[in-house]
Amino acid sequence: MENEPSKDSSDQISTVGKEDSFKKSLNGLLLVLFTACSFLVINVGGYNNFIPTDMKLLARVLVVGVLLVATLILYRTEGAWKRYWRLSFSFLLSSIGLLLAWFFGRWYELIPGLTTSTVEGIAVAKLAEVLPIISTILVGMWLVERDFTQIFLRGGDLKKTFKLGLLLSPIALIPFIALGGLGLSAGIDEIVSWMPWMCVFAFSNAFMEELMVRGIFLKKYDSLFGQRVSLLLTSVIFAILHQAIIQYTDPITFSIFMGITFILGLSWGYIMQKSDNIWGAVLAHAIADILFILTVFGT
Repeated sequence: MENEPSKDSSDQISTVGKEDSFKKSLNGLLLVLFTACSFLVINVGGYNNFIPTDMKLLARVLVVGVLLVATLILYRTEGAWKRYWRLSFSFLLSSIGLLLAWFFGRWYELIPGLTTSTVEGIAVAKLAEVLPIISTILVGMWLVERDFTQIFLRGGDLKKTFKLGLLLSPIALIPFIALGGLGLSAGIDEIVSWMPWMCVFAFSNAFMEELMVRGIFLKKYDSLFGQRVSLLLTSVIFAILHQAIIQYTDPITFSIFMGITFILGLSWGYIMQKSDNIWGAVLAHAIADILFILTVFGT
């Protein structure tokens, strides 16, 4: 019959179906792997509050060692797996930055009278923490890429990124209200005196987190999974970054906080994808951090 598919056509359809199924399975495995690597870097090699104090440094060193070996193997591999070495290198840079922050991010403790129970103290402590991380990532990416376009620091639409950053900033009112921000007891003069230090904290933390979680990964994930999946993935990882709050709150509050953090991650990743630039996301993130500091010290 003329309308009946030939055997060759059926075989071709079957082959295409198997290839699609394999690709979906591989992408699923990669999503799990990259999420696990992110947890390894962030929560074992970085903010590892659940690890005994005398084991924290060893954990950081082991994470760096594992990722260094993985990166070298992928770099020297020929074939399809070689394409993943830059992703592994990005994880390695983050882990090295977190390790260096452990060694060199505590100089604020040498400042007489400075305490992290004040806005000034927490701002200086945050700056000390993020400088080694940011420096490591920037130097490492420059050595490999020789250009910061791939991590959203150059190019893109500056007007669009700041426009989106301002338009989406009101989302930060969700955690502000949820954390009791409407009940501020601090006076206007006191808040004004805090503002320079809140900005130091907010912009240094926002730039570090946007660079480490989205900046060095988003385009790489986009090329593998597409923009929607990569946006979801980096938003999950962004929430994982903030899991340490579990030790300070109850399970219900923790779940709500993680959900809000995921939503914020979606909005800031969206800004970067649509504008191809990091600075609008940094601005929106910094505004959220300023509101967070207000709830901590002003209520």
